[in-house]
Amino acid sequence: MNTTAQLVGVPDNVTGGAQYQQLAYLEAYDAVLNSDYAFVAYKETDSFGWRVRIKALHITGAVFEPDAMRSNARSTGAQGKPFFTWGNCIDPSDSDQRSVQYRVHVVEGKPSEVEIFVQLRKFDGSADVPRTVKFPWPA
Repeated sequence: MNTTAQLVGVPDNVTGGAQYQQLAYLEAYDAVLNSDYAFVAYKETDSFGWRVRIKALHITGAVFEPDAMRSNARSTGAQGKPFFTWGNCIDPSDSDQRSVQYRVHVVEGKPSEVEIFVQLRKFDGSADVPRTVKFPWPA
């Protein structure tokens, strides 16, 4: 995957240390702020195991630890819900239509994929068309 033109990237692999594999990338534009938002999802593997991270430009990213995802997926599946959100999400309000959610989709009580959902604003402050990217939960 070519990452040279990305606004936010995956860290460099460390010889004998942490290894990184890009899983997804998404950009969106907020006309009110005249600013690009960018998100890169990657799998990080080190001597402690692995996890999924989302690194973001202009917003907080998130860390998805496998044990926490399994536990939350099991609970979410038992409730009959298709996904749960993780990390610091932005929910739209009357004064700010932006929405950013990191969603973990659940199938049969297990994490199946992660979605980065972004809906920013048009120049007049109204909600723009949502942008989204999904990638499979690593095994």
